[in-house]
Amino acid sequence: MSLSGEEEIKQEIRYPYAATFKLWRKYWQGYGGVKGLFSSFYFLLALIFTLLNFFSWSSPGWWEIVLSVIPTLLGFTLAGLAVFLSMDSGFSKIIAGQGGKKKTSPFISLVTAFVHFIVVQALAFVYALTAKSLYVRVDWLPSIYYDLLPYLNLLGGFVGYFLFLYSVFLVLGATFSIFRASSWYESYIDVLKKSEKEKGGQE
Repeated sequence: MSLSGEEEIKQEIRYPYAATFKLWRKYWQGYGGVKGLFSSFYFLLALIFTLLNFFSWSSPGWWEIVLSVIPTLLGFTLAGLAVFLSMDSGFSKIIAGQGGKKKTSPFISLVTAFVHFIVVQALAFVYALTAKSLYVRVDWLPSIYYDLLPYLNLLGGFVGYFLFLYSVFLVLGATFSIFRASSWYESYIDVLKKSEKEKGGQE
């Protein structure tokens, strides 16, 4: 049984945690899920360049560059999203609401690209911050911990730097999302002008 718009809003207010999980599920489905993630060109690029930058993350301190760059990237993301959302409302109506139950509308697809960009940035930033705070020396843990520590540091550095480079390459994805929307907007304006011209000719 589907809820009306008003009832759905009330449900989200009454159960905020459930509403949050619902939003995350909608974002993940809009992005394409696991298939969309692993088939992403930018995901593959990030993996390749993470391996190429082995000496950048194989030693302690790799988190410094992540913590200094991510805030700037976040500012770019929010600015790009603001540009997209500020487009003509008539154009937004055209590209929104065209998706069925199993399809995502162009509007949601474009917004999802920015949401994914922000999610990866947040994960990279929190991960780097946590790695920096955990880099302390303790002497009371079992000996097996110290035997495994070099390998754990390598694994942690790989994951952290991969998230960082993935967020960097997603800049390209967000940029081309804006470019695609701009191309659609230009076509929309051309059709609008042609329609106005035809109406003017008829008068």
